This record gives sequence, structure tokens and C-alpha cells, in this order.
Amino acid sequence: MKTLSSLIIGIFLFVGSFLWFSSQPVVESYINQYEWDNTYYVERGDTLWDLAENISSAEEDYRIVIAAIKKVNKIDSYLKVNQKIILPKN
Repeated sequence: MKTLSSLIIGIFLFVGSFLWFSSQPVVESYINQYEWDNTYYVERGDTLWDLAENISSAEEDYRIVIAAIKKVNKIDSYLKVNQKIILPKN
């Protein structure tokens, strides 16, 4: 039973790390595609999803846009009111 649990956890970790690493080139490509010089101050109620939705075209995957915003701004948790972030210029 312990071996089975270890195997399942190992599989989840492998798949998760594979998915994370395989998405990085896409995020880097998105970052390099735009000029990141639009300063924005987070307002109460703002979410990364809302920001991504406002700056993206309908064809873009919001998850990639969110990952790019987080990477450029070194965000590892939640947005904070009055936090200064840089967004891509549309």
C-alpha cells in the first residue's frame, strides 16, 4: 500500500513538473512579443484573470497571459491593493 501511494505521488509530481516546464517557452514567447511598459496600480477587486481578460484578444489563452504577468512582475501570491504592476502595451 505504501509503495502504491509513493508511485501515485511520483506520477503526479512528474506530470505536474512536465506540464509546468512545457508551458514556460509559451510564456516566454508571450512576454517577448509585447512591450511591457504600461504601469497599472491594482484596485480593490482586481484579479489576474480580469486583467488578462482586459488586455488579451479573444484568441489568447488567459492562463498564459496570467503566467506572463506573474513572471514579469515577480508575483508569487495574490494581488494587493495599490500594488504597482507592469502590463503589456496593447
